[in-house]
Amino acid sequence: MIAIGIDIGATSMKAGLVSDSGTVTKERSFPLGEGSSNETILSGLRELVQNLIPHKPVGIGIGSPGPLLADSGVLLSSANLPKVQNLPLKACLEEEFGLPVLYQNDANCAALAESLFGKSADWDSCLFLTLGTGIGGGYVEKGKLFGGFEGNGFELGHTTVVIDGALCGCGHKGCVEAYFSSRGFQNRYRERSGTDLPLAKDFFQRVNSGDKVAKEILDEGVLCLAEALRNAVHLVNPEGIVFVGGITEAWNLFGEDLEKRLRSSLFPILEKRLKIAIGLPQAGIVGAASLFFLPKV
Repeated sequence: MIAIGIDIGATSMKAGLVSDSGTVTKERSFPLGEGSSNETILSGLRELVQNLIPHKPVGIGIGSPGPLLADSGVLLSSANLPKVQNLPLKACLEEEFGLPVLYQNDANCAALAESLFGKSADWDSCLFLTLGTGIGGGYVEKGKLFGGFEGNGFELGHTTVVIDGALCGCGHKGCVEAYFSSRGFQNRYRERSGTDLPLAKDFFQRVNSGDKVAKEILDEGVLCLAEALRNAVHLVNPEGIVFVGGITEAWNLFGEDLEKRLRSSLFPILEKRLKIAIGLPQAGIVGAASLFFLPKV
């Protein structure tokens, strides 16, 4: 069995053919940005699916940031795609291609992929974080995905870590995403240095070269993320945490510090249990397609 998996992010959409063993056999991408509209998304989806549909998939799975209505397949809005509003993804693609479409939050999709095919497949429970333009969260326990109402559960990126802190793309202040994410790092660097950094990798290059401002921003971000994770671990007591997303490519610059700060703040009994891992590079695509591989109940 194969399905199309689509991962909608703030800077690009990625789509691939995925087998029920979790293997991606063909992959395509389409660029996005802050100016992307409903029609931009739909045009890109048509192009991506047209390239993959001759391979006779059983359906199209989509993951995107929210808030969203998973059952009806509507992307309501997105902090990092401000011009996208009330986009009926499921209805548009089903009408266009005549295939069933399943839809979920992108971090929930990544969590699903990891729980089926990743390092956490034999764990009792796991908290998943997508680290990219923003921060997404997902949680799986005893093989079941916790989606929350209409797929909007475990939005860890929009939990508050600094009262009346930096403005987040969601419109509120002090979210962890405003301090630890590609967009957060870029915004904080511009505020403190007056310099625009086009890409997250530019920020991490400055960290690596010893830029004092960049290092201070990263240190602050790690502190904020560690605090958010401490709260989450004490709340649900997962066996482990898995990180996915583009920022994990710079794990060598912050991973050890993040783990040290997190572990030092936890109840000892929870810290001893906790595993930490980096997840699948294509978790979003694999997880979206895997919506079709779940047992029917």
